[in-house]
Amino acid sequence: MKMTATHRFDADVATVFALMTDPGFLTRMYADEGATDIQVDSNGSDEGPTVVSRRKVTIDLPGFAKKVMAPTNTVVQTDEWAPADDAGGRVCRYKVEVQGVPSRINGTVTLTPDSGGTRQDTVADVKVSIPLLGGKLEKFAVENGVRTLEHEAAFTAKELSS
Repeated sequence: MKMTATHRFDADVATVFALMTDPGFLTRMYADEGATDIQVDSNGSDEGPTVVSRRKVTIDLPGFAKKVMAPTNTVVQTDEWAPADDAGGRVCRYKVEVQGVPSRINGTVTLTPDSGGTRQDTVADVKVSIPLLGGKLEKFAVENGVRTLEHEAAFTAKELSS
């Protein structure tokens, strides 16, 4: 199932990119979302860094999901950023794995210059491989993912304005 979201920031791509690849910022953002046991590692490359985030996340599961999932799971997210393109834009290919849940989220985040700011487009494919419940769980995951992206965009915008 597809998940898409678009956000705009009042900062240039280089500034937004620097924030989105900063382990300290990511740790604060995940903590603000309620995550615990947060660990963020980066290979330190400014051109095309890989950032791996590991955190425990608790979500309010719908009744049908409580039979097959625990409310608290470890999430491992790997972000692989490409070097800037000629216009200064950036593309990140990412994957999210929820340990113990047969699921996958693969997507891209694209940062492009936009009228003195930055446009962020997120597109992801969400797949949950649990017989009979997969479709319902995918829909729940997409709805939860969009809410998370909204929170992350608001947190990023607040950080950029301070």
